[in-house]
Amino acid sequence: MKKISRESQGQYERMTTAPVSELILSLAVPSMVTTLINSVYNLADTFFVGQIGTSATAAVGVVFSIPMILNALGFWVGTGGSNLVSRMLGAKQQKEADITMSTAFFLSFFFGLLVAVIGFVAGEPLMLLLGATETNLPYAMSYGRFIFVGAPFSASSLALSQCLRAEGKSRQSMYGQVAGGVLNMLLDPLFIFVFHWGISGAALATAISQIIAWGILLSYYLRGKTQVKISWRYLAKSKSQYQLLFTTGFPSLCRHGCNMLANIVLNWVSGGWGDAAIAAMSVAGRLLYLSNAVSLGLIEGCQPVIGYAHGMKNHKRVKDAFWYTAKTGMLSMCAFAVVGILFAPALIGLFRDDAEVIRIGAGALRLICVALPFATFMSCVSTLFQVVGQTLASSLLVFARQIVFYIPAMLILPRLIGLLGVQAAGPLADLLMFAVALPMVLRFFKKYA
Repeated sequence: MKKISRESQGQYERMTTAPVSELILSLAVPSMVTTLINSVYNLADTFFVGQIGTSATAAVGVVFSIPMILNALGFWVGTGGSNLVSRMLGAKQQKEADITMSTAFFLSFFFGLLVAVIGFVAGEPLMLLLGATETNLPYAMSYGRFIFVGAPFSASSLALSQCLRAEGKSRQSMYGQVAGGVLNMLLDPLFIFVFHWGISGAALATAISQIIAWGILLSYYLRGKTQVKISWRYLAKSKSQYQLLFTTGFPSLCRHGCNMLANIVLNWVSGGWGDAAIAAMSVAGRLLYLSNAVSLGLIEGCQPVIGYAHGMKNHKRVKDAFWYTAKTGMLSMCAFAVVGILFAPALIGLFRDDAEVIRIGAGALRLICVALPFATFMSCVSTLFQVVGQTLASSLLVFARQIVFYIPAMLILPRLIGLLGVQAAGPLADLLMFAVALPMVLRFFKKYA
């Protein structure tokens, strides 16, 4: 017991006194690797399914809304829980941290189970709602079946990994995610081309990988390798505890829920140009997620640093952590943007050798790259507000980007400039949101100091 206390005290000292830049990088690198591996295995799915046909590739883009729903629910309680845990550990409130972590884990598993039940009961209407067309619906049904099997494990893995990061254990979080990602990349070609299971094989590989990753992450908690504990007996008993968890995580629910809604609208609008357009926008979106590995890693790395600093009321450390993350993230995205703009056709062509898919996807990718640094800044601002407890401001930023700017742009611009409107809607929303987020964060730090 004394050993655990010494380890906990050492971790506390590290999180509250280590130089901000070194600490964020040490926490960010494992998150970057995790995001990169997840991106690669998502791209691996797209690559291998792309060998089946354009409609199959489009189906993966349609079904991708399901993981986005799971992300919304998992991050809702996972990020809400992790932000609270980092604050509680910073304030040395161990019991409250145990209750928060246990509640986040069991809630996220329940939410994933609920999505799975809905998927099995109403699969076809759900796929049509998500933007499936007559030609890609059979593929979407085959792919979605196994995605629903992995749903509870996918959602609760997010809570497990987020709370590991909240303790400063980014490497342990990385190990589980990387193991799942590597396994998925190995199983994809085996199930699709050796066993000839087609698109169902790709989905089965994903489900198995998610379950393995979940088991690895959970094992850290069950073996006592973490500061916080998971147990049924730690489930929150009071309404106020659930309310605090849901409120703290609401910006993440808003962020990922709005992303999911935007993806559905994108599928609907792109469908007007056929499966090639849905496939092209899907591939461009997956490449965007890959490029975001660095910025997302930095943002996840800075969350516990800001959480601990805010918990101990060290305002200067909060400010230093934010600006270091924002500047480093934007600079890294500038480098990725140059690569994306120069090699867009070749990058899209890796996943589908279809001239129409390459033409549409390359145009979309180039426009996305122009706005990458600005999108990163907005994400940093939204995350800052969420971690320090300003959930309304964080939620409004996400809501404004997706609901006020992006979705209306997708619905209006194509009527004016055709397919270019679909390709330009997201980047335009990012540029507008930069103009909104910059004065907000400057005003915040003026008052916060």
